[in-house]
Amino acid sequence: MSDSAYDLLQQARGLIQERRSAAAVSLLERAKELEPGRGSILEALGIAYYNSGRPELAMREFEEALEVDPTNHYARYGFSRCLYRRGMLQRAIGQVKLAVVMAPEMEIYEEALQRYQRDLYPNGERQDLEG
Repeated sequence: MSDSAYDLLQQARGLIQERRSAAAVSLLERAKELEPGRGSILEALGIAYYNSGRPELAMREFEEALEVDPTNHYARYGFSRCLYRRGMLQRAIGQVKLAVVMAPEMEIYEEALQRYQRDLYPNGERQDLEG
């Protein structure tokens, strides 16, 4: 088994695809030690933490990924999911709106935006949050 950060990342992505995120975490933590500040590793670690029921750790990784690359739309979406899970709906909406603008072809982002807005405004009484 190779110990390069790239190989660890690829193995971990395979585990995430197989819905074995908890197993992917240790590989990604090792990859992060080898290459701290690598956006792809931070994003994957955020996904693995989130999917294994550790949203607080996921949030930290997504935030760090966004510090590395503010245009990482999937990290922004993941960050919004963590905010949503914490009940921070307005912030989650703001983050997922940015993801929608960055990657309008990603239907999952628009679906999340609609879900968050429905939860924030269950009776449809949306107001302009800007300003």
